[in-house]
Amino acid sequence: MQTGTPWDFRSSQELLMSGIYTDEGYLIEDADYHYLELMKKEIESAFSEFTTLQKKKCVTLENAHQVIANDESNDLRLYIMQKISAGTSFQRNYYNSAKSIIHHLCGNELAMQKRPGLSINLPGNNSDILPIHADTWNGVSPFELNIWIPFVDCSDSMCLYILKREKYQERLKTCQGLLNLTSDELFNELRNDLTWIPIKYGKILAFDQSLPHGYSLNVETSSHWSMNCRFKGLHTPYWDKKLGEYFMPITVKNCTRLGIKYKHPDQWV
Repeated sequence: MQTGTPWDFRSSQELLMSGIYTDEGYLIEDADYHYLELMKKEIESAFSEFTTLQKKKCVTLENAHQVIANDESNDLRLYIMQKISAGTSFQRNYYNSAKSIIHHLCGNELAMQKRPGLSINLPGNNSDILPIHADTWNGVSPFELNIWIPFVDCSDSMCLYILKREKYQERLKTCQGLLNLTSDELFNELRNDLTWIPIKYGKILAFDQSLPHGYSLNVETSSHWSMNCRFKGLHTPYWDKKLGEYFMPITVKNCTRLGIKYKHPDQWV
């Protein structure tokens, strides 16, 4: 990747990853498996609690649809999110599972989404569809990095889809009025240009949420489980999602801490 300036001191590895992310709009890397497993165990434990309370048998995440009815999907999602957001250990594990890719793409003085989002897409459940959108269309800062983690192997219609950057740039030049379409109309308009991203458990997807993306109807035989969480440079611009409300500072460096507390010695004047 050509940086175009002698003042770009990023490492060769960072430049390589940044080049792929810039060109494609996303990047897949290995998760830190230790922290990934800790997160999965918390999710599985909360899922087991939910099924026990509902007097259902315990099954794997992939087989959730065998015991969870379509109209129970959102109740299950909210129950698990409440459980894993009770403290900060899950968020710490989330950060550590993706620390390398976050640091390469986003920096190391960071703010993190307070409550990571959970997606459960049962086979054939229309209510689990996530309509095509870009987060920046709704007040989200373009300085954010979305770290998307699957907890099952995802293929075909179980995958997140995205409009790659090249296709997006082409459409910007050739199309007008697309944001006036309904989400179904927009999906059908862009469908042939969309890419469904296959990914296995153990991998992490970092993607640019300013590109159109979403989930289609899951027509596979397994349930989809994934989480998404946004990270951003602590000092980059915030739009509607504010620091201290939606985001929390997680790696504030010492010079920043001291700078915040600094008071000019006016009494010496």
